Amino acid sequence: MKVEQTYFDTIAKGYEQLDTGMTPIRHYSEVYTLLKLIGPLDNKSVLELACSDGFFSRLLKKAGADSFLGVDLSPEMIKLARDHEARHPLGINYQVGSIQDIGALGQFDLVFSPFVMSYAKDRMELLEMCRILHQNLKPGGRLLSMNDNPHLLPDSVTGFVKYGKTKRIIPPVEDGATLEVTWVAPDSQGEKQYLSFECQYFTQEVFEWALAEAGFKNFLLHYPEVSPEGLKRYGNAYWDLFLKHPLLVFIEARKAL
Repeated sequence: MKVEQTYFDTIAKGYEQLDTGMTPIRHYSEVYTLLKLIGPLDNKSVLELACSDGFFSRLLKKAGADSFLGVDLSPEMIKLARDHEARHPLGINYQVGSIQDIGALGQFDLVFSPFVMSYAKDRMELLEMCRILHQNLKPGGRLLSMNDNPHLLPDSVTGFVKYGKTKRIIPPVEDGATLEVTWVAPDSQGEKQYLSFECQYFTQEVFEWALAEAGFKNFLLHYPEVSPEGLKRYGNAYWDLFLKHPLLVFIEARKAL
């Protein structure tokens, strides 16, 4: 078993115990922005790489995707996703696999990759990931990738706990620097718990370089928004820090026809 797989199997136990879907950042920003950007999925085939416990897989399948394949490195994450599918069938297929090893699983209309590029160890491994993403799209297909903000405040902990997620770049702030991510989410009894893990930080220039080298066109960077419900519940002032210094971005690019 790979070290990375063991690491994510451990994280899966935290996902099983915590309801990350109800944190303010996920419930009122990540979900809202993703659905706004994704557009109609009717008659579209979708591949999600790094699907974790299937949270976004279920969201996108409900949004109309015709066929959906979710892939994750961790067997424990896939078990969580399959258990949910067994309880509430949506027609989602899940399989265990590493982005470095899967090759071409098919030709998809859309590839969605939540934070997968944050686990590249360096820019060359990031390039290899982007080539795999490109390989799994049909001509004209679209990549939408949710990533850590390349313009992230190095200290995105102070003042951010209230959103349910914090991030800290361990100095020096440079491509490949360690990024510490912490979920602050309720458990089954509603008690606040902390789940931390590490990934890597990359600049926008490196993201653009890797995607272009892999063959992608039309690079776009989208910043997250907050839903009207989130603004109403917490008020505009509550969200000021997050909207000024967002923890995440969405990167969009296309495979040439």
